[in-house]
Amino acid sequence: MKQALLALLGFTVVTTVACGGPPVPQDQLTASQAAISAAEVGGTPGDPQAALLVKKAKDQIVEAKKLIEDGNNHRAEMVLLRAEADAQLALAIAQELATRNEADTAEKQVQELRQRQGKK
Repeated sequence: MKQALLALLGFTVVTTVACGGPPVPQDQLTASQAAISAAEVGGTPGDPQAALLVKKAKDQIVEAKKLIEDGNNHRAEMVLLRAEADAQLALAIAQELATRNEADTAEKQVQELRQRQGKK
């Protein structure tokens, strides 16, 4: 009876130690992938700096998946947070570029209107 109890206790300790680490960061993986998708849709291929950040974020996703396979979930979560941040920065850069282009276009239109007004 004692041997069975000791075996059960030993199994419980081993199971707790082996499974006691941080959980797989599935939510963060999903958030990082969504941020990359948003950045790609948001026009990042049109800007070299933004495109580089998206590539970096994708590489970090690959790295995080390997870390998860190795059981290093905490480190994987940190890498995924960085991937999400890089993708969000890429989107912000692409949006800034688009906004600057729109502002330049509007400024040119204003100048053309002023020139037309001056000719009358």
